[in-house]
Amino acid sequence: MAGANAKTWLIVGASRGIGHEFATQLLNRGDKVFVTVRKPGIEHDVAYWTDAKAEPSHFAQKLLKAGIPVGTIVFISSDSGSVSAFREHEDGFAAYGASKAALNVMARHMAAELKRKGSRTTILMLHPGEVRTDMAKIEDLDWEVEGQMEPQESVAACIETVESKGPDDSGTFWTWRNEPYPW
Repeated sequence: MAGANAKTWLIVGASRGIGHEFATQLLNRGDKVFVTVRKPGIEHDVAYWTDAKAEPSHFAQKLLKAGIPVGTIVFISSDSGSVSAFREHEDGFAAYGASKAALNVMARHMAAELKRKGSRTTILMLHPGEVRTDMAKIEDLDWEVEGQMEPQESVAACIETVESKGPDDSGTFWTWRNEPYPW
């Protein structure tokens, strides 16, 4: 049960991997957590899980337009979405990298618009590191993914990074190590 000092979190996309681990860690520390999952299963049998299909950027925009006060919105990005730190060895990642670069630009625009409107909402992009999830099990790569960590390690560090940020950081891109990442 959420305590008096508990924070409230919404995680869009918590069926598995990093999103699921975020929900698990936040619930375990006593925070109030709402999530969306594609297909709820036995592992999602928690009071705060909801069955919904939502694309994160559209969900965030609708939430903000509804006038609901929101402290921080975090989009999970990737080092593959950085244009200035282009990773030319990542054969087969063109579509993924392009989608993360587009996510980053969308989030920067959202942050700039909110700042102009006087909002204190913080918009962050976050690279969680190379994480061992189902998504990372890619066969036939011509290059090695180095430094993979377990979701528990990545998410614990990501939560610390997110909680260290405020409105002055809105529109910025960070790593799980709490280091700024180049666009």
